[in-house]
Amino acid sequence: MKRFLIKVLLLVIIAFTIILIINVFMLLSKDRFSCYSHERNVALAYERLVALRDTNKIVIIAGSNAGFGINSRLIKQAFHMPVVNTATHGGIGVRMQFEMYNDLLREGDVVIFCPEYGAGEARLYGESTLVRILSTHLPQAYSKFSLAQWVHALKYIGIHYREAHKHRKSKEFDGPYSAKAINEYGDIEWKRAHQDTISCYNISSLIDKELVAYYKYVHATTKKRGIRLLFLPPTLLGSNYHKDAAQIEEWAVYLKQNGIPLQAEPSKYAFHDSLYYDTPYHMTSVGADLRTEVMINDMARLLKGL
Repeated sequence: MKRFLIKVLLLVIIAFTIILIINVFMLLSKDRFSCYSHERNVALAYERLVALRDTNKIVIIAGSNAGFGINSRLIKQAFHMPVVNTATHGGIGVRMQFEMYNDLLREGDVVIFCPEYGAGEARLYGESTLVRILSTHLPQAYSKFSLAQWVHALKYIGIHYREAHKHRKSKEFDGPYSAKAINEYGDIEWKRAHQDTISCYNISSLIDKELVAYYKYVHATTKKRGIRLLFLPPTLLGSNYHKDAAQIEEWAVYLKQNGIPLQAEPSKYAFHDSLYYDTPYHMTSVGADLRTEVMINDMARLLKGL
């Protein structure tokens, strides 16, 4: 009986090892489409921050609302500090948007933190996008995963592998979503005009205790290390904001009650629909400049005396 149990245990170990090897192989597959897309900014931002590790800088952490909605050159001119825009995709999830670069921040840095609206596990831990981007551009960031992050990400490994196989013949391309569109700061600089086909997002609920707990962690971590955190609203299509103004206001009040208030009024970052490109978070080039002017005024107010 003892010999039989040992054989069963060995078979289980062998099966588990094979499954693990297969999953690691699928997980670390590179997606060729992602290689040529604006998602490359994850790695470029990391390289910039490594180069500026011993220099005080302004670091933008968010999803694509900042990648497609900020002119970092204007911020640099206003504050005379290097600017690194790490923003790439909301599908990365708030946790890893911060954790990927956390170790590269130093005392005296300014972090603009403006994640998109939303709640739930996908907003905190990301979607299949996260696995695609990390596996293709920054696999060392998997060392930052918590157990909860791994549990959430496991279901996306197979999806990522199928997409990577589907995109195996992808080639370089042009446009706002290409790697060619990324400028030296990390902004999407490719000229883009308003499209009339933008559909509003459904922001049904924003109250999320787990997400707020992570926001508290970001606030506490940056404060302890002498990093100035500016917790600002994301930009949002004007008609989308007005549709969901009650939920956004409720969210702002909830954050304030938890001791981490937004440091600007969300309505200030909702602009006319004509200033958005193709989604409620992606601005035209003109819109990005206008949003940046509003942000610079808020930064000047919040950083006064720094």
